[in-house]
Amino acid sequence: MIVDDEDSILNAFKRILADEDYEVHVTNNGVDGLKKLRSAKKPYSLIISDQRMPEMNGVQFFSQAKDIFPDAVRILLTGYADSDSIIEAINQGGVHLYFTKPWHEEEILLHIRQSLSKVEILQENKHLIELIKEKNEELTELNKSLEKKALEKTNDLIIQAEKLKESYRKSQVILDGIVRTLSKIIETRDPYTAGHEDQVARIACKIAKEMKLTEDQISFIHIAATLHDIGKISVPSEILTKPGALSNLEKEIIKTHCKVANDVLANIEFPYPVAEIIYQHHERMDGSGYPRGLKGDQIALEARIIGVADVIDAMASYRPYRPALGVDAAIDEIVKYKGISYDPVVVDACLTVYKRTSNNVKLNNQTTLN
Repeated sequence: MIVDDEDSILNAFKRILADEDYEVHVTNNGVDGLKKLRSAKKPYSLIISDQRMPEMNGVQFFSQAKDIFPDAVRILLTGYADSDSIIEAINQGGVHLYFTKPWHEEEILLHIRQSLSKVEILQENKHLIELIKEKNEELTELNKSLEKKALEKTNDLIIQAEKLKESYRKSQVILDGIVRTLSKIIETRDPYTAGHEDQVARIACKIAKEMKLTEDQISFIHIAATLHDIGKISVPSEILTKPGALSNLEKEIIKTHCKVANDVLANIEFPYPVAEIIYQHHERMDGSGYPRGLKGDQIALEARIIGVADVIDAMASYRPYRPALGVDAAIDEIVKYKGISYDPVVVDACLTVYKRTSNNVKLNNQTTLN
């Protein structure tokens, strides 16, 4: 759907998209746009709106449109590069991208294609979540059946226990497969950090083992670390791969990935709060982190561990905006801010692992603890 009070803009979009296999609807004001959204027989994947329009501006329109079709990508058109208005559009209207007029046709067509690809990824993610729910329901029914049969016959208990064990093994295989699939989705969004999630998971698990955490904690730290950047599927790829310094607005967009990750994973019934751990992995001990400014013990221990592991690998690895700084620089960073940004117990455990590992190796072109 395209919403703009200028017929020339609507006609331009019709012309640009004429050769694309899209179903395009247009309207010249937000009120009519909302009516069309509410009466739609199938969901919209992409909604583009002008900011300055009579009756209702773009932010007001998007603030209601996002509740009707929350999965649709929302793009704002504005004739003014006003950062305050753009931030308001992101916060209130849930805007994913914005373009200032006049815009280049090739650029906006590219972003439309990328946005629709993002919607396809989110739909696939929903499918995976439904698959997990279905398997959880199957396991629940199986458990009920096993409990009933266990009361009837002792021999049946042994047989059904074996079946339960096999079902659990299969559910773990399914869970591992879904985690790997989601991790690959992250890598396709940002090829410069391919392998980062695996490296963070390895470092975090080594720290957790040094701290004598339980096997269950270590297992779910591995899952949370592997998925800690899943929220970046909502961040435009040009920001993720930008070779220069990010603007304040781009930094704010990047910071949304923690909440997006929580929203994506909250409906998956992990036997451990994986979504909440990922939500917190950028929080810092002194409250200087994001997105909620948690402090000290308000931050889950697992999130504190992943936060340190994330800093180690990020600093040691190449990024498009800087060369790799190396493990030594990363170690200096966590030591410098030990007890300020980073949990001192976690830092001490990391230093023990680092000292025990006398030789740093390169894995997938990233130097890290191994």
